[in-house]
Amino acid sequence: MKKPFKFKKSLVKLALLPLVLGTVLPLQAATSTAELSACYAKGLSDRAQCGKISQPLSETKTEQKIDIHFMVIPAIKPLYPQEAIIAFAGGPGQSATEIAANFERILKYARENRDIILVDQRGTGKSNLLQCDMDDLEQQFALNDTLLGLDFYKEDALKCKEKLDADLSDYTTVAAAKDFDAVRVALGYSKLHLYGGSYGTRIALEYMRQFPDSVASAVLDGLAPNNQSLMAIGGAIEGSLNALFAQCEADKKCANSYPNLKQQWQSLLNQVEQTPIEVSVLHPRTSKPLAMTMTKMKLFSAIRMALYSHSFRALVPLAISEATNGNLAPLAGMMAPSEDGLGLAMGMHQAIVCGEDWPRLTAADKAKYSENYMGKMMITGLDATCPIWNVSPVPSSYYEPVASDIPTLLLSGGLDPATPAKWAEVAMEKLSNATHLVAPTATHIVAGQSCANKLIAKFYDEKTVGDFDTSCLEEDTRKQFFMNINGPATADKE
Repeated sequence: MKKPFKFKKSLVKLALLPLVLGTVLPLQAATSTAELSACYAKGLSDRAQCGKISQPLSETKTEQKIDIHFMVIPAIKPLYPQEAIIAFAGGPGQSATEIAANFERILKYARENRDIILVDQRGTGKSNLLQCDMDDLEQQFALNDTLLGLDFYKEDALKCKEKLDADLSDYTTVAAAKDFDAVRVALGYSKLHLYGGSYGTRIALEYMRQFPDSVASAVLDGLAPNNQSLMAIGGAIEGSLNALFAQCEADKKCANSYPNLKQQWQSLLNQVEQTPIEVSVLHPRTSKPLAMTMTKMKLFSAIRMALYSHSFRALVPLAISEATNGNLAPLAGMMAPSEDGLGLAMGMHQAIVCGEDWPRLTAADKAKYSENYMGKMMITGLDATCPIWNVSPVPSSYYEPVASDIPTLLLSGGLDPATPAKWAEVAMEKLSNATHLVAPTATHIVAGQSCANKLIAKFYDEKTVGDFDTSCLEEDTRKQFFMNINGPATADKE
């Protein structure tokens, strides 16, 4: 087994697109040729069934095989034994089986009468994981990335590539789609209902393109279509953060507690850009004192990731205000989830962005997407490291819009900092039987917020939105901002 190599990837990390989703009954699906055994997943109370199939590494390397691992969460009451739901993870680089509990939660109504299939996409989880070791939180806090030149990142990428000893060109979205259908065949299902979130929408679209006869319906949540550059994410982040600032300004308590929040944020960015802040903070989990060097990249990344969920968004005004006053503890806490690289297989992540997103960038694209900090950092990082990874570009046909009449429901969050609603409109260009619903106050992945999980189950049953009452998506799901370290409560009696 290959030893993972330590990979400090502060630059490239900015290119991540994270989501980033009873008693077991024997599988009712039809004739499975896959050997299954009982298994469990973290946070999943029910016992599942797990197995694997062997797949060619590529069409030109058919003699080389790769094991594709999968899990089936059985339906509560299997009314449709020939059908199942297949859920595609995000990232790119997320393991579907490792977040089985998330999928079970957001698809719990759909699971009532159909099995859920989770497949570790090649390069993730147990399917020949392409992972580079990451710095622990203590190292990440101490690192002063402003002292590192691009040569550092190039050397890091080269060492990681040598340790992985794999051609990342074999880990494309196109190849993965074939693996997913091979799993369907092995399990004996005639039709699948698709659920994809974030990058998972891209693999879902590719699956619809290659295997339309295998698809009964599709739900695409937080669109990242094949023909949309991920480098445009910088604009989505700015839009989501500006919406947060506007929300605070419109909230009397927040405005009183955090006046000039937007100006504070810009001043803080300017400050750390000039001189990183060096302080001692407590480890968010162990309370061990740690040295922190707060740079612009770390500051921006911490706030950016907080925008993905309402629970963390509620902390942003407090974190900015406290940091302005020299207290970085709230920011340190917000950085804790990135300790494990957000659970992404970094080699597989590079395979996708270097083979699919980076090759098509023109000089004009780079100039346009570099107009904001995030886009500039992403492009700088990819320009430095993608030549080292040397991933073969996907064919130009990959970028053609997916044309399909499969019943498709597209979901977008109005406050999404990663995949804005307008990206769904890009995906819909040739989807002739698609409906797009926007939840105005949802962030990334609508299915995990409000009533969307019920709508998804109904859509799988009826394959149309029809006369559904979707007004529940209009419900405000935002949380009250923290007014101080104790929470949203204040001393006044308004």
